[in-house]
Amino acid sequence: MPTMPKASDFPASLNPVIHLPPNTTATNVILFLPGLGDNATNFSSFPRALNLPDALTITLNPPFPLPVPLDPDGTSRSWSEDLHVDTATGSLDADPDSSPVTRAVNLVAHDVIRDTLVAKHAYRPDHIHLFGFGQGGSVALAVPLHASLSSSPSVTLGGVMAIGGVLPLDTLPSDSESKNRTPVLLLSGSSSPLAAGPDSSPLKRVKDVFEFITYHRWKKAGDTMPKSREEVLPMMQFWARCLKSRRGVPDDAVEIS
Repeated sequence: MPTMPKASDFPASLNPVIHLPPNTTATNVILFLPGLGDNATNFSSFPRALNLPDALTITLNPPFPLPVPLDPDGTSRSWSEDLHVDTATGSLDADPDSSPVTRAVNLVAHDVIRDTLVAKHAYRPDHIHLFGFGQGGSVALAVPLHASLSSSPSVTLGGVMAIGGVLPLDTLPSDSESKNRTPVLLLSGSSSPLAAGPDSSPLKRVKDVFEFITYHRWKKAGDTMPKSREEVLPMMQFWARCLKSRRGVPDDAVEIS
C-alpha cells in the first residue's frame, strides 16, 4: 500500500504544499503546477477548494525565482531557469521553446514521481496525475515523455490536465511511431492558439505524441483558471474517468491484472 509523503521527501526548491481531504484514502496523487509568477502557497487554494475524493494533492513550487526587479518580495516563481522577455508585449515569455523548462521537467518526472512517489512511497504510476496552468501546463505535458518515465511502455501516468500549456519542442520523443498512452485533457479559451483548429501547431504537437487527447474550448476568450461550474465541469468529467477509487474494496484485496 502507498505511504503518505512529507514535504521533506521532495527537492527543497519545490517546497510542496500537501493536502489530503478529511476521511479520504490517498489512492491517487495529483501534482498541481502553478503558472509563471505564481507560487505553491497561493495556488494550493485551488486543489483545496476542489476537495477531490480519494486524492492526495501536492502543489509544487516552481523552482526558479523571478529576477529581483520583477519580484521585489521574493514570492513569484518560474518553471524556466532562463526566462526571456517577449519583445512584442514587453512581458515575460512563458513559451517553453524560448524559455526552456527542461530542468523543471526533470525534477518533476525523475525526482518527484519516479524516485519519491513510486520508489519511496509505492504509488503506481497510473495513480499519479498532473494539473498545470500556463507555464506549469507545459511542464505537465512534458513530464510523461521524460526518459525516466517513458523508457518502459508499461509506465503510463494516470492523466494530465493543462490549461493553455504548450508542449515544449525539446521534449518531443524521437520515436514518432509510438505514442504515449497517458490520457490528456487540454483546456483553453476561444482566443487561445490552441483554439485555432485541429491542425494548429500547438494542438497538433500534442496530438502527434499522445494517443488519448480531449480538447475543450471554453466560451471565454482567455486561458484563465476556471471560475464557474460550467468551466469546471469538463475537468471533473475527466477526473471521474481517470481517478482510481478503492471505496468499498477490502484493505487486503489483491488486484489481478
